[in-house]
Amino acid sequence: MGDLLDIAVQACEVAMGAGAEFAQAHASRGRNFSVSLEKGAIETSQQRESSGVSVRAWCRGGVGSTGVNVLDWDRIEEAARGAAALAKQSDPDPDFVALPGPEPLPEVEGLHDERMAGLSVAQVVRWALEGTDEALAAVPEAIVSGGAGFGVGDSAMANSVGVQVTTPYSGLSCYIRAVVRRGDSVGTWFEHTYGRVMEDFKPEGIGKVAAKGALEYLDARDIPSGDYPLVLGPQAADSIYYSIASQANAEDVQRKRSYLIGKRGQRIAPEILTITDDALIPRGRSSSRCDADGVPHRPLTIVQDGVLVSYLHNHYTANKAGEPNTGHSAGDGISPTNVNVCLGTRPAKDLIAEIDDGLYVTAGGPSADGTTGDFSSTLDFGFKIEKGEIAYPIRNAALGGSFLEFLQGLDAISSDYREEPGAKMPTMRFKTVRLAGSG
Repeated sequence: MGDLLDIAVQACEVAMGAGAEFAQAHASRGRNFSVSLEKGAIETSQQRESSGVSVRAWCRGGVGSTGVNVLDWDRIEEAARGAAALAKQSDPDPDFVALPGPEPLPEVEGLHDERMAGLSVAQVVRWALEGTDEALAAVPEAIVSGGAGFGVGDSAMANSVGVQVTTPYSGLSCYIRAVVRRGDSVGTWFEHTYGRVMEDFKPEGIGKVAAKGALEYLDARDIPSGDYPLVLGPQAADSIYYSIASQANAEDVQRKRSYLIGKRGQRIAPEILTITDDALIPRGRSSSRCDADGVPHRPLTIVQDGVLVSYLHNHYTANKAGEPNTGHSAGDGISPTNVNVCLGTRPAKDLIAEIDDGLYVTAGGPSADGTTGDFSSTLDFGFKIEKGEIAYPIRNAALGGSFLEFLQGLDAISSDYREEPGAKMPTMRFKTVRLAGSG
């Protein structure tokens, strides 16, 4: 079949003709390729052309959903009728009011790069193998794995109240993981790169970073249990603000399964913490013009000066709460987009220099249980800080406690950061965390 938007519009019309009160359809077509490496050689590769249509229908608030993975009109029409039939059989839901109507959409730069559509499989494989060669050149005894992949395509969404959206997409990624064994000691590290446009995809050097990083984790030591100051490096700190953004999810709040229930308008962290969500950042990994329901994206502040000020809504939760729709529908749920924190005034090295006896975590920071707010995280990538310097890697340790209590100990955010598409990831320092060690 031809135009994806026409397909989505016609699928909605069929569902409405079959008795639905509201209908929504997504149609997509794309090309994906991925290759995985193991011990420096190609292990698997997969290339596929994909397409499909999903249809959702509502009747008295009850919803029915169906889908097909081909662009065949007879199958699509059958799916649309099936969605309407399921909706009519579903239990009524008085909290459903209506689907959102059409609104002007913002323009966002860098959501799609035509050059990626022309990439050859050979070129993507070459990037992955070059990353492996880099790692082995830096550390010849390293055991190297990783991979690369890209996806390009188009999607369209329409609903029965006039929303019509088309969205091209592209993305290209590569990652390398290195493991180094010397005697009984094992060190592991990884590096990656991603871009929605070619300029942001920077594979050069990631293999060397992974291999050199693995060396830093050799000869890890046990340390005693206790309360320690904690510094989270950029790839660990993002677990903090993403956890908050993810749990500021109106659906989870309304269903009583978020540790942020009843916290809006309350201080949940020190004043230095401000968290924003912005899907309009050019070339961002999670950037787009609108959410899955066609509602325009707008920048949103989730935490302002330590106070939780917003929950993330889709059309259903917003109607149920009688609040504005923040445009965070992810289809069957709610999800944040590009989450960032406001930066501090001093570099990360200064935050570390002020700690006499503490911990530095490079990846896998605390992430709370969504319902209870408790966390328990194995410390796989951590170092001991002694007299203001990163001293040696640690092992056999875990972090745990109440996430909201732990959050109160945030006392610094760095001015420097790791940058990825849509994200500036700083270092964060906390006054104390409970560590279960074995030394």
